[in-house]
Parts: sequence; structure tokens; C-alpha cells
Amino acid sequence: MTLKQYKDYFKKEFNWSDSISIGKIDNNQEKAICFYNSQRGQTYIGTLGGKQNRSTDIKPITILLRYTKNQNIAEQMAQKIYEFFEERTFFIDSKRVFTMMTYSSPISLGTDDENIYEYSIELDFYEERG
Repeated sequence: MTLKQYKDYFKKEFNWSDSISIGKIDNNQEKAICFYNSQRGQTYIGTLGGKQNRSTDIKPITILLRYTKNQNIAEQMAQKIYEFFEERTFFIDSKRVFTMMTYSSPISLGTDDENIYEYSIELDFYEERG
């Protein structure tokens, strides 16, 4: 599955109405979210008997939240997004997706050059094969 499919799912189900993108965040917006293919190193795990015997594929994703100059409001929104995905199971194009969080909470990245707070949410999507 693609980042766009995950972005579209989030936008609809979370009712996100602010700036949303994939691959590059809109730094001109005070409230923005972006989905990235994660750069976290993930060890390849083969499957006995070959890929055809694997029941899921893993897609690691980083969600970057850029949200207001108020730390408390930004942290609350990051937590809401985290809780939205935490241990969630859903369907995209009739394929089941299971969510596993990489960390126990959103990661505070501090502020950017414009003093807007940023948070990172790291997760793995286990996509049902079939």
C-alpha cells in the first residue's frame, strides 16, 4: 500500500481538516501533518519457504505533526493522533491492516525556526497479504 492510501484513510477517519501531505510537510502552515516512509532501520526477516508463505508485509511510517506555537495544544493533538492509531485494525482496499506503535508515546521534536511545535509518531503497519 502507498503513503497516499494511509494519508487518505487518516484524513477521512480522523476528520483532519488542516494541511495534510505525503513526503514533504507544508512549512507555511501552522497546523500541518505529513506521512513519510520511515527511515528507521528495519531488519529484513525472511520467511521459511519464501515470500509466498508470508501472511503480512510491514510498512514503517513516520507521521510528522507541526502544530501551533502552544506546547500544550500541540502535545494534546499529537496524543490524539497517537491514540487514533494505537493498536488499530482497519481495512484499505479490502486488505486488513494492523497497527503497531514503535514508541510508547509521540516524540517531541521541540520547535522549528518559527517556534511551531513538532511531534513525530513512529509506527508500523502490518498489511495483510492476499
